[in-house]
Amino acid sequence: MSNTTLGLIWAFSFVILEAAQAVFFGGVFQDYDSFLIGAAVFGFTALGALTWTGIRAADELRTAWGNGAALFGLNLSTAFVWIAYFFALQMIEPAVVFTIFSGLIPVAILIARALGVPEASPLRNRTEGAGLLIIVIGVGYLTAITILGRSGFVRGDWTVALTGLLLTCISGASLAAMMIYSQRLNRLGVSPVAQYGLRFPLYVAVALAGASLGFDEKGPVDPGGLMIVVLIGFVIMAFPVFAMQKAISLMSTLTLAAITALGPLFVFLFQIIEGRVDYAPATMTGLIIYVTGAILAAYGGAKSSDRHVVQV
Repeated sequence: MSNTTLGLIWAFSFVILEAAQAVFFGGVFQDYDSFLIGAAVFGFTALGALTWTGIRAADELRTAWGNGAALFGLNLSTAFVWIAYFFALQMIEPAVVFTIFSGLIPVAILIARALGVPEASPLRNRTEGAGLLIIVIGVGYLTAITILGRSGFVRGDWTVALTGLLLTCISGASLAAMMIYSQRLNRLGVSPVAQYGLRFPLYVAVALAGASLGFDEKGPVDPGGLMIVVLIGFVIMAFPVFAMQKAISLMSTLTLAAITALGPLFVFLFQIIEGRVDYAPATMTGLIIYVTGAILAAYGGAKSSDRHVVQV
C-alpha cells in the first residue's frame, strides 16, 4: 500500500472521529469541566506514549530535546488548539466551530508559506486554489450568520458568538502551526508516537491548573459519569490526534489540511442524529458552500500527491 493511500486512511480516520468528538463534547462540556476531561485523556495517553518511546526509541526523545524551539512550538500550539477549541464548542454551534476551525487550517498554511516557513506547503494548482477560495467564502458566510443569530446554537448574545468565533480562529491557526512543527520534528526522525507523548506536557499542566482554579467548573462531578466520558475521550479525542500525527508523516501539510476541511459535513450529520442543536437552514447553506470548496481543494491536492509522494 502506497504512502499516499495510507495517508488518506489516517487523514479520514482523523476527520470522522474528530467530527464525532465535536458533537459529543459540545454537549458534554455543558456539564463537565473541559480542563478536567482534557487533562485526564491527554495526560494518561501522553504518558503511555512517552513510556513506550523511552523503552523502544529513547534516541527520538533525545533528538526532540535537542530541538527545543520546535518542541516548545509543538507544545504551545497544542495547548492553544485544545483550550480554545473546547471553550468555542460551548459557545456556538459545533458544526460552525468545526467548519471554521477546519477551513482556517489550509489558509494559515498558505500564509505561513508566504512568510517563508519551509514546512508549509505551497499551492499546487488552480483547482486547489479555487477550492480554497470557496472555503474562505463559506467560512465568511458562517461567521456572519453566527453573529446575526441565524445558526443553530449560540449560548448568549452576539458578544458570546463573537468570542466563540475568535476562539475558533485561534484554535484553527494553532493547529496549522502544530502541523508545521510536527512535520519539522518528523523530518528529524521523531516518530508519531514520540511526538504524541511530547506535545501535551504544557497543555496538561495548564489544564490541571485551570481545573484546580475552577475556570470551567460546572458543579459537583459524578465520578462514574466522568470515567465514562474519559474512556470515550480516549477513542474520539486521543486517537484522532495520533491519526493526524500519522497522516502528517505521510503527506504534505496542505493536502492534509484540504482533506480535514471535509470534516464539517460529518459534524453536521452527527449533529442532526444527536438532536441537541436545532437544524438551521442557514448553517446548511454555509456548509454546502464550504464542502464544495473542500472537495475541489482535496481533489486538486490529491492530483498533486499522485505525482509527488512524501517519503518517510
